[in-house]
Amino acid sequence: MRRIVICAGVAVVLLPILWFFTSRWCALLVDQVHTQRLGTLQSNPIGWNGTWLQFGPSIGNVHGPLGWSGPALLQGGHTVDLNGPPGPDYEPVADLKVDANNQLVLRKDGKSFVLGSRAGTIAGANDPIPAFAAGAGDQTSVTLECSLLGWPASYRSNFMTGYSPSWQRYLYYRLSWRKPSGAALSILWRFRQDYDSVNGWTGGLTQEDIRIEIRP
Repeated sequence: MRRIVICAGVAVVLLPILWFFTSRWCALLVDQVHTQRLGTLQSNPIGWNGTWLQFGPSIGNVHGPLGWSGPALLQGGHTVDLNGPPGPDYEPVADLKVDANNQLVLRKDGKSFVLGSRAGTIAGANDPIPAFAAGAGDQTSVTLECSLLGWPASYRSNFMTGYSPSWQRYLYYRLSWRKPSGAALSILWRFRQDYDSVNGWTGGLTQEDIRIEIRP
């Protein structure tokens, strides 16, 4: 009986510690199975300023959504940086070029995918940026999703606001693009969000991951 009590006491002490250090990976594991959909974004036309793709026009010179929770999260220009996550070389994960036919073409691993033809401009954070419209018969969609589970934030202090996040979660953008020929493009990119009791869910931090697949 004494041994059972001791084991139970050790478990009570160790389980919260174990959860603190493994909860982020548990959240990622759950995200591989299912995420919570927050809404659908504008997917056509798309903007390209030479650095990132933009879905939806910017509002009020704001780079990104108007806010990071509630209805404001779905408004404004959402962007994806093809340079990928921060690293020593910041190697781009794919190449984007405007070809001789004024079409925006994405190339990765020897494959190419036409994202559309030049179609005026859309509002960027500072100035209008070139817009490209999907071809006839193309099916496009961009959804915004979030982790089902949050995890306790490691100690971080925000010296600008004085608030420290207590929880974190991931935001996921999923682009799906299919052509009448059967060619398909999928892009998944991920941001990390902070939560504190005063501001709620706040701005997405650095884009942490991006995955691009062109089929066939």
